Formats: sequence, C-alpha cells, structure tokens
Amino acid sequence: MSILKTIGCEIPRRENLMDFLEKNLRREIYPVFYVFKTLEVLEVELPKDYGEWILNKIRSLTKIPQTKLESGGITATYQFDLPNVLKDIYSLSESLKVLGLKIPKDVVEFVLRFKRGEGFGVSSPNLKDTFYASSVVDCYDGLVTFVMKHKCNGGFSKKPNSYPPYLEDTYYALSILRTCKKDCRDEVTLEFVLSLQNRDGGFRRSIYLGVSTLEFSYYAVECLKCLGMF
Repeated sequence: MSILKTIGCEIPRRENLMDFLEKNLRREIYPVFYVFKTLEVLEVELPKDYGEWILNKIRSLTKIPQTKLESGGITATYQFDLPNVLKDIYSLSESLKVLGLKIPKDVVEFVLRFKRGEGFGVSSPNLKDTFYASSVVDCYDGLVTFVMKHKCNGGFSKKPNSYPPYLEDTYYALSILRTCKKDCRDEVTLEFVLSLQNRDGGFRRSIYLGVSTLEFSYYAVECLKCLGMF
C-alpha cells in the first residue's frame, strides 16, 4: 500500500481489508508496527489505547542483559538476522511516532550504548543497525560520514570498500541521509536503483539476476522518493 500511495495509485478501501488488519492487530511488536503503518497509509483512525502498551514494551527492552543482545551476523555480501533489540526499538518507536507520542529519554540513552565509532551496531557497526538507531537518536556529522563510506558504484554495500552494492543497504543509507536532512539526489545512485527493475515492473536485490519481490520493490520506491523522483 505504501508503494501504491507513493506512485500515486488509488488504494482500494475494502471492508475485508480493515477486518484483516483488526484480526492481526495484537499486543506484539511487529503486528503493532505493520498494522499501525498500514493504518497510517490508509489515513484512518488509530487505536490510541495501544500507546501505554508500546511505552511499557519499549522501556522493557532497555532492561535486557547485555549478554542476551544478539544481532545475527554480517559479511561483505550477506546479512542474517537473529533477535535484534535495535530492530525492536525501531519498530516500537515508529509506532509511537504514528500515535504522535515522544520516544522516552531513557530509550534514547539505551540506543546510544550501541554506538560503535561513527555508526551503530549490536556487535559491530553496519548500515542496517544504524538505520534502526537513526530513528531514535539525533543526527550528527559522523553519521553521514559513516554512511558515505559504504557508497559503491552508485549504490551502497554492506561494508566499506566491499562489493557489490545491494538495494536494501542503499535504502538504509538513503533513509539515514534523509533523516539527517541531507540532499540525497544523485544521478549515479538513481541509475543504480533503476537498473534493478525487472521486466515485470518489480525490483530485484542486486545488479545480478534475481526475481522481483514486494520487499525490494518497496526499498526501490523509497529510494526513488529519497532521490527526488516522487
């Protein structure tokens, strides 16, 4: 729906859609995040009674022992997920923003504990964790510097001085730059994103052959928005 809204298509308002969202809204991090984001796109009233639960849940995450915080792993070509506290805090903080509520100061201080040099990471700095953190902390000059170290052939790669660039990392990088109010418009980056479009209209992950998915198509459209196409 976010893709349809961005490219100017009418979003069908069907009763069974609202029924589906209502049935899938439960007091868990990701159902709340995705349902709230969908309701925001639809511009319909949000369930305000979730505010207190979200605040309590996000604060509870700051009490997790450091030894239990894991983020999976990262190589120059691939990133794999395990439970990630920064992703959970990102999802809850975005839900708070949708409700018009502020992120608690102690949550911001907790996220700052994951600052690794100029970027953020549960174990080591990377674009994905830095993207999650940038939704909570204020932007600073070193954050932009960290992002630009990942630029590669128009896109952005998983590690500095690595190849190839990937669409998801380009999305993380451009989103961080947009959060920092930096002008993201760049013809080479635009060409990179457009080069990933398949004949079916969707987008793949990299310059190598791959199938189109809604996830990567969403990343592409958001990148194009950052680049001034929408």
